Amino acid sequence: MRASIDRVHAAIKAHLQLSLDATDWAPTPNKQLGDFAIPCFKLAKALGKAPPLVATELATALSAPLKAQGFSEVRAVGPYVNVFREAASLYQELRDELKNNPTQFGGRGLGKGKTVVIDFSSPNVAKEIGLHHLRSTAIGNSLSRLFRLQGFKVENINYLGDWGTSFGKLIEAFKAEIPLIGSAAAVEKKLLAEGLPYMLDLYVRYNRAEKENPALSEAAKAAFQKLESGDAESRKIWQLFRDASIREFKQLYARLGVDFDHFDGESLYETRLNAAVQEVTDKVGTRISEGALVCELVGHKVPILLRKDDGASLYITRDIVAAEDRWQRFHFDHSLYVVAVQQKLHFQQLFDLLRALGKPFVDRCEHVSFGMLSFGSKTMKSREGNMIFLKDALDEGKAKALEIIRQKNPDLADADDVAEMIGMGAIIFFDLSQNRSHDVKFDWDSALSFEGDTSPFVQYTHARCTSLLEKTSSHRKTLTNGSGEAPPALLAHEAVRGLLLAWDSFDLAAEKAYVHRDPSQIASVTLDIAKAFNQLYHKVRFLDTSDADELDLLMELTRGTKHLLKHGLALLGIRAPERM
Repeated sequence: MRASIDRVHAAIKAHLQLSLDATDWAPTPNKQLGDFAIPCFKLAKALGKAPPLVATELATALSAPLKAQGFSEVRAVGPYVNVFREAASLYQELRDELKNNPTQFGGRGLGKGKTVVIDFSSPNVAKEIGLHHLRSTAIGNSLSRLFRLQGFKVENINYLGDWGTSFGKLIEAFKAEIPLIGSAAAVEKKLLAEGLPYMLDLYVRYNRAEKENPALSEAAKAAFQKLESGDAESRKIWQLFRDASIREFKQLYARLGVDFDHFDGESLYETRLNAAVQEVTDKVGTRISEGALVCELVGHKVPILLRKDDGASLYITRDIVAAEDRWQRFHFDHSLYVVAVQQKLHFQQLFDLLRALGKPFVDRCEHVSFGMLSFGSKTMKSREGNMIFLKDALDEGKAKALEIIRQKNPDLADADDVAEMIGMGAIIFFDLSQNRSHDVKFDWDSALSFEGDTSPFVQYTHARCTSLLEKTSSHRKTLTNGSGEAPPALLAHEAVRGLLLAWDSFDLAAEKAYVHRDPSQIASVTLDIAKAFNQLYHKVRFLDTSDADELDLLMELTRGTKHLLKHGLALLGIRAPERM
């Protein structure tokens, strides 16, 4: 649709010598009024005329040139110019684009020659990835795919929580385990064998003991200070936790189909923190407050805490260095932080502080915030061991999907893999189909429905396309060759036109998803295509036609729909089964 809108804008500019922005268009209330509309308010103001008069004059003037470019009608409706695409021309354009550029369908080269850095997921080392990490992971992964679609070079960064006082606790917990098991080597062996569950158990046990013995808090602080100072034994234990954690993280990311170019961590910047603090002191100014180092920044009521009273560094200090480092490494055009809305103040402080420091890249940095995900009523606190783990939610989704498969299609081949696709798709689509700024309350019954606005509905439609293509291919062999032309009468069919218009909306949805950093636009247009195809399937009997040209058109529409459903789901990080 973007190409069609651009043509109308170009025709208006040629006629009036006035330019319109890409956003100067509007959907029509229903497709009987037009495929889309151009509001004339801005043009009317520039011309000093009433908007309805401008619309009438434009409709008359643009009718002939636009009909020569694949439009069937240009109509003035109040202050709007409503336009209709000609079905045969639209079909030909979309079919050619699908054939010539299938994997990049919907991309417009908006990021050609540009680089984006996307910081997302960011779990804590030595802790299993919780369900609360899903939104950052799913949104970040989808944005990565959307930016690539637009031609960007994408650098995906998983900025691990691998530094801080919690590692003092883990180091002390590791040492406390040695007399219980026998040796440091035995503890290491157990840690490598049992992985993250054992690490979490160590952490939880230490926190419980800490409540009874406050001295353990001081021991943990001292242990982290030793780690920061480079103590060899502390560094070895810390590295063990980090390496073992990343191995397990990568297994879960592989299951999710999420790729990272860099597993950075807060520890990466430990040697540069003092220089960053000194830069803030020299350029902005700092002071000591109750033993801690703070910065008073204009426009912020609360002082920015740079260093604790015990000398330990904080998130914002490390983020200053990380932002500078990413600029030096990638010279990015955009740097996105996909982090929950609760960190809004943190990023306001970070960006304002970077601006006060005169960093040239600060206006390229962006906090892509999102609302919270709730999964039942369970409160998640890792220090108490009360967590919903992401892998457990995925396992539950797979199990529920497998039960549905056993009821509906017990003979399905590869049922285990299909159940994985359905269960995982249900969770991710439920999340990404809603505006990222909204809170999401997850519900299995809604997410796994085959009839609602869900991933299983889209996946089932994709599988239906596969089955239908097999049946129509067999039927096609019984018919003689046709003319090779798409039948005008079938192209004019309401359901066919509706499907083509849904296809045509894909590029606009991809652009909006990129501009607004909102994958729900892709979920929406993918649903629209699935619904439009099901309308066609129910209104036109594919296997009853004896006209080869009609069947060829229907098969082409099915192939195109199948591809776009798979393409749309892939942009959300979801796989599409061939059978369901």
